Amino acid sequence: MDLRQLRYFVGIVQAGSLSRAADQLHVAQSAISHHLASLEAELGRQLVTRGPKGILLTEAGGVLYRHAEAILRQVESAKQDALSVLSVPSGRVSIGFPVALASLLGCELFVRLRSAYPQILLHLIDGNSSLLRERLNNGRLDIAVLLIEQPERGLAVEPLVLEELFYVTADQDNSPVRIADAARHPLLVPGPGSGIQRDAREVFEKYGVPLEPIGECDSLNTLRQLVASGIANSIMTWSGLHSGNPRPALNYRRFVDAKMVRPVSLCFSEVGLRSPAIEAVALTLKLLVRELVESGAWQGVTLIEPGAAPSEAPARHNESEPDISGRSRSFRPAAHRKMKNGNGHRKVHD
Repeated sequence: MDLRQLRYFVGIVQAGSLSRAADQLHVAQSAISHHLASLEAELGRQLVTRGPKGILLTEAGGVLYRHAEAILRQVESAKQDALSVLSVPSGRVSIGFPVALASLLGCELFVRLRSAYPQILLHLIDGNSSLLRERLNNGRLDIAVLLIEQPERGLAVEPLVLEELFYVTADQDNSPVRIADAARHPLLVPGPGSGIQRDAREVFEKYGVPLEPIGECDSLNTLRQLVASGIANSIMTWSGLHSGNPRPALNYRRFVDAKMVRPVSLCFSEVGLRSPAIEAVALTLKLLVRELVESGAWQGVTLIEPGAAPSEAPARHNESEPDISGRSRSFRPAAHRKMKNGNGHRKVHD
């Protein structure tokens, strides 16, 4: 097995057919077929099947494809690192965000990197934490922002912030709410694999109240629309409430008798090499996070200082009166506007 065979195999999978792969790789189709046959013979497994709509991966082919893509990315990274010696960071860097944080962090990160490191090709991805973790582990991501606190097997973890979970409703009341009162109203939460449901269930049970949602929804936009319709309330973070579109008018309230927080961390594969480009992206993101939190552009969070043990108290910006003016607020990066801090008990019309 050699790099040429892996490149051809990945090219076949991504192109969807041998003929298109041959065109894209600028080689004869017979050469593509020969190398595919050699791979299958060496492994003693069929890697692809031919169908009316092109090739399909077998189970063995899917496993090899994930490894091959990661290997080729590492080879390219090694080449870029060698070229970057005594030069500026360059090359392709893939970073994944949870959906609720993608629009808050991704756009501004891209803008800053484009200005400071134009030689870096940034690849932005969003998805649920399990998907991002899988891609980080198999080398398809260089960096992932994950909702974990402690290092795990195969992962290097740098905690960034603790993010508070709020009780979100369509009603007008913005006063703090008790766990027992929240449980008496219909609740919609993300699915059982989500950290929000897991954390909420744990806290509710601690107070002797079962968490019995009327439904589960993993689509953030759909969840917000359902809450705005009045069919149920939910539990989500400030970033989840403010990210993406549409942004229905929703009210978020703190829990008066409990603190529900989740860690947000910058994660890397322990076996992956951190190129100068990866380090540049990580440093830029950490500086961006600090700026957003300290300016009040990202609320309901507290920074975790490097080397410090995470605390359980999220930051509260300006604990004075809640904003009940009803004025429309829209997020813009902290670099472009002066933010007014809030205490988290606001009626939101973003």
